[in-house]
Amino acid sequence: MKPHEYTGKDLAFLIPTKDRPQNVEALLQSLAAQTVACGRVIVVDGGESIEKLVLGFRNRLAVEYYACRPPGQIRQRNLGISKLGAAVRLVGFLDDDLALESDAVDKMLAFWNSTQGDTAGVGFNIVNAPPYRASLLGRLFFLSSPSPGRVLRSGYNTRVDNIDHDLRTQWLGGGYAVWKREILEKYPQPELDTRWAIGEDLRFSYPIGKTHPLWVCADAKARLMPVFEQQLTAAAYRYRGYKGALHFFYFVCSHPELSRIACLWMLMARICAHFALACMKLDATLLHVGIGESRAVCTSLGSLLGLADLKTALEDRAH
Repeated sequence: MKPHEYTGKDLAFLIPTKDRPQNVEALLQSLAAQTVACGRVIVVDGGESIEKLVLGFRNRLAVEYYACRPPGQIRQRNLGISKLGAAVRLVGFLDDDLALESDAVDKMLAFWNSTQGDTAGVGFNIVNAPPYRASLLGRLFFLSSPSPGRVLRSGYNTRVDNIDHDLRTQWLGGGYAVWKREILEKYPQPELDTRWAIGEDLRFSYPIGKTHPLWVCADAKARLMPVFEQQLTAAAYRYRGYKGALHFFYFVCSHPELSRIACLWMLMARICAHFALACMKLDATLLHVGIGESRAVCTSLGSLLGLADLKTALEDRAH
């Protein structure tokens, strides 16, 4: 066996979840149906206990259940990593609204065994996402690129799903990728005190992609499953607009090759688009998202003048 050749026993999946029992059940069903079994499945739950549901798969999966309080996507992920044993060489992170096609693990391992030895991470291919299309207008506002998998100077990242060929990318999604265990140890992910970890996948994977190859395997297919949740409040839409826009500026400020001016230009374009669509469609949700984004631009400009700290603003303790 080659030094880097992997089998199913080398692979563990971590699943952070919160109050989505039906989605977790569907994901575990898809893992149990794989043509090649993985070594371990670790579910880290931040919501109402689903221990009985998860452990009900013990006769079909090497599954484990852990509760995490208080919840938080990065916190739950780090707890799962702490439970890994020495035998685990590959670690896959799966969102709880995902389902893998039956040969996805087999195709993923085949890709790992054929790729160069310094590859750090490989993503699954989300095949039921809309096709990727570049936009000339989007390129004007640093919101689009001719190619998927790019990180633009504005900090905007183009999609890495529904591809028809293996893709070398600059970033990977946080909930549908497999990483080398040694990479996770070398690049630990610091926690942010926030209930919505928007952009954490980009902040984690982009720096690694500067020095190690990142790929999306076209044949390792997965599908996003419907999620039925209560309608968000106006305050929640403003919160998401604020945190989402603030993430971009915080990310850009962390990487000197990116442009703060391009980021602000991109954010202003998004704000104008949301306000315009809110008026055209009489959609109050878009209006509240735009209001949140506008507030984030003010905070970002304030940080340039020393009037605000971006990390503190990105965390929930500031609000």
